[in-house]
Amino acid sequence: MIINQEDGLVLGGTAPRNFVTYRLSRLQAKLNIQASALLEDYAGLTLSKWRILALVGVSGQTNLSIVSRETGLDKGLLSRNLKAMVEEGLVISEPDESDHRVHLLSLTIAGQKIFEETLPKMQLRQQRLEENLTEQELATLFSAFEKLYDAADWRGDDD
Repeated sequence: MIINQEDGLVLGGTAPRNFVTYRLSRLQAKLNIQASALLEDYAGLTLSKWRILALVGVSGQTNLSIVSRETGLDKGLLSRNLKAMVEEGLVISEPDESDHRVHLLSLTIAGQKIFEETLPKMQLRQQRLEENLTEQELATLFSAFEKLYDAADWRGDDD
């Protein structure tokens, strides 16, 4: 059993704060609050809308399936946000001429402007977060994320 004297963490302990999922959830909530406040103050966007806007902005043109997979947003939430963003004049949704079941998404001029104005602010946020870690810690963190992402496929069906 490993004990971290700094915060009382007992690796392998049974208290919720000793679970990886608990700590990740708390961190995600705190980071989401931070990002939501920045986005609302700076661009009048929700975090979900920013994630969609950023993904479409970076790709130039994409489709709903890719946005869903990359953002991890619930399909209902994604659909509602996209509908609102189309109505707000931020995103264009057009049927793909080669496959009418697919809708291609791209930013309008207004959406592109918001994306370009907001991206530097969000990149600065990212930089400030990363400044708290060494390059080695950041590499280890991303490696750990990949391992945990893969491990999240487990459904308790071990023999």
